[in-house]
Amino acid sequence: MKLVLLVVHDDDVNNVADALLNEEYHITRLASTGGFLRVGNSLLLCGVEDDRVEPLFEIVRANTEARVLPQMSDWAGDVHVSRAVVFVCNLERCERL
Repeated sequence: MKLVLLVVHDDDVNNVADALLNEEYHITRLASTGGFLRVGNSLLLCGVEDDRVEPLFEIVRANTEARVLPQMSDWAGDVHVSRAVVFVCNLERCERL
């Protein structure tokens, strides 16, 4: 079993969360802010069986959009923002009580 932590841009998080719930993934959503641009993100937590991790990645890819933000200063070019950042950790135990 794995613990999947998904950091998703606020513009995409509703689509990702809805798609995961439709596929019967159980998620917990936390609001967060971070990164170089201090953009709004949400953190989704999900306990997942090993064989459901790759399908989860496909759901995230299908429901997020890569972004390029315009140049913000003379010394910095366009900023490429990831679709999502996903951490997958081994999970010893997960119970829904």
